Amino acid sequence: MSRSKEYVPCNVAFGRGDADDVVMKNRQRVANSLGPPVKKVVFTKQEHTNEVVIVDEWTTITAPCDALVTMIPGVLIGIYTADCVPVLLFGETIVGVAHCGWKGLKSRIIQKTLDAMTAQGAQNIVAAIGPSIGVKNYVVEESFLREIPGDEDCMKQCWNDWHADLRKIARKQLATVQSVEEVALDTYDLTNVFFSCRRALRANEPVRTQASVIML
Repeated sequence: MSRSKEYVPCNVAFGRGDADDVVMKNRQRVANSLGPPVKKVVFTKQEHTNEVVIVDEWTTITAPCDALVTMIPGVLIGIYTADCVPVLLFGETIVGVAHCGWKGLKSRIIQKTLDAMTAQGAQNIVAAIGPSIGVKNYVVEESFLREIPGDEDCMKQCWNDWHADLRKIARKQLATVQSVEEVALDTYDLTNVFFSCRRALRANEPVRTQASVIML
């Protein structure tokens, strides 16, 4: 797949190989790409936690969190990923977004985000799972089985390697929502479209990230 002149991936995380002003411009590019006007842009401060923050017009993220929820129209909430699973949630008058690496999935960040939305009155929640690393490229140690109790069915062995299916774990944790759409693209494979943490580390390059955002 060749990169078109119209599409260039843009890094939206600070401290990942680009100057802060470039990252800010990239975040604004993401906001400008949406149809409705954006009043405020809020991204997580990710550290693979299961912390969820309720966002309003005055929210500034200062502490680590990996999921956001808002009821305010025009407030764009977003996460950044480079292999982890992005989950977007819509509950009629409430939206949420969660960054789901294996640590977040283990600590049930999806359920915590759903609980936060339900506590704010969300109804008929639907979900979308965005591009992430695919099972064929997510090689782990056999000991990883102990890290995901109850999700052993999301592991498979190929020759001497073990592979984990993070998207499958996310789908299982979304079993209670009305419906789930999935963009099953592999960030590791699609080198001209997505950033990938594992691909970057293998090449000894900065781990840049793409955005997943949602707004009422």
